[in-house]
Amino acid sequence: MRFARRLTQIIFALFFLYLFIRARYPYEGGIPADLFLRASPLAGLSVMLATRAWVPTVALSLAVLVLTVPLGRFFCGWICPLGTCIDATDRLFRRRGAGSRSRKYRWIKFAVLAVLFTSALFSLQLIWFFDPIALLTRFLATTVYPAVVFLVFAVFDAGFGLGILEDQIYSAYDMAQNTFLPITQPMTFATFSILLITLTIFALGTISRRFWCRNLCPLGALLGLFSIFRLTRREVAESCTQCGLCQRDCKMNAIEDDYSVNNIAECIECAECVAVCPPRSVSYKWGRTRGPIEIDFSRRAFLGAAFTGVAGVTLVKTAAVDRNRSGNMIRPPGALEEDRFLDRCIRCHECVRICASTGACLQPALLQGGWEAFWSPIAVLRSGYCEYSCNLCGQVCPTGAITSLALEKKQRLRMGTAYFDKSRCIPWYSHVDCLVCEEHCPVPEKAIKFDIQQVRTFDGTLKTVMFPYVVEERCIGCGICETKCPVVGKPGIFVTAANEQRISDV
Repeated sequence: MRFARRLTQIIFALFFLYLFIRARYPYEGGIPADLFLRASPLAGLSVMLATRAWVPTVALSLAVLVLTVPLGRFFCGWICPLGTCIDATDRLFRRRGAGSRSRKYRWIKFAVLAVLFTSALFSLQLIWFFDPIALLTRFLATTVYPAVVFLVFAVFDAGFGLGILEDQIYSAYDMAQNTFLPITQPMTFATFSILLITLTIFALGTISRRFWCRNLCPLGALLGLFSIFRLTRREVAESCTQCGLCQRDCKMNAIEDDYSVNNIAECIECAECVAVCPPRSVSYKWGRTRGPIEIDFSRRAFLGAAFTGVAGVTLVKTAAVDRNRSGNMIRPPGALEEDRFLDRCIRCHECVRICASTGACLQPALLQGGWEAFWSPIAVLRSGYCEYSCNLCGQVCPTGAITSLALEKKQRLRMGTAYFDKSRCIPWYSHVDCLVCEEHCPVPEKAIKFDIQQVRTFDGTLKTVMFPYVVEERCIGCGICETKCPVVGKPGIFVTAANEQRISDV
């Protein structure tokens, strides 16, 4: 079973990476790139609680939850890609036996789960910070993938400069472009904070094996609650020599001091105890577990966690937001109305990752929209624009926070409206013609026009100048004008969320 479990973990981890790499331009149909995110019961239940609606895209998560009832926490032990990564990093960080017997922190994951679900009931969706699938996807999208792309580009640049084996190098480059390289180097905000959080989770292996899974992961807590009804049980035969190897090597510290008893809410079916038992006294069989079932979470702790969730909702929902900064929060085309968007968005950054293949405009928000909008995707149009012929972000959103739109509809949808800053725009300020914004405007009828006037320049001469202006009814707020504006620093044209069109919740 240990060999089968490790092989299954590797297969699912590679499958997860394959789907992650597929989320690029051009994006092809087939297996959804966000399949693992759709399969997370924590994300599925939290999103439906927050929106108080059925979300079809996360139906797979309910199937995982249903299978947990007879099979136990199989997802944690056999499928979860973050769990597989933690198993790998534990070998690097863990000091053998360090803290392995401690159980005093196991209640925390149940408290976190109670806080998250209580907050969701009051329409504050916070699972994005704790869901292991969203966490790993975000880490890969904003940190690992950009770093790998940078190194690969650097290697190819060095190879092109050698002047030898050019045909082979170009063939390798074409293959890389067709498989995983984006068109341009992706760069994202919040890279270091996301990197620090994820590395901290891995480094917790210095305290105990799978410290995150044992003590902090709310998805594990949710699956643990459902697994108390499991139909598989661990049995220890009379040939047991009480050597204690099973307890020592248990990934989740689920085996009690009486080696024949294990905490079924903590057991992840990893079968380490079966593999290390010298007399082969341990086995798994079908049937209900005998004896009492205990959850490391008291009624008092539950009430405290629920109160914490309500208090958190109160603080976040009543925090004032800077209207000047929030006006620059331009959501992706197809985004739901703001309240519903925040209820559904799990900050997995699949949209940020796939946008990096075209205009590189989507970035994790910081505090422009307050704490509730933290890390949610916004368009930073000075660094990148929304490609007119691209509608990929809606295709990879696992929760429907960004609706998948037909390209024709997306091209008519307004993300915002562009405005000229006449104190910086070259024609308005310097009386020198500049056609960049009009030339790049992708709207067929052109949302930027010119008012040709004769003006008297600073030296007193008359000059004919083409003054640009925005036809607001035509502007879709794609931001290519802002991205391409040649003015150094703050652009002469900028886009705000004014006149944006959002999708009503479905």
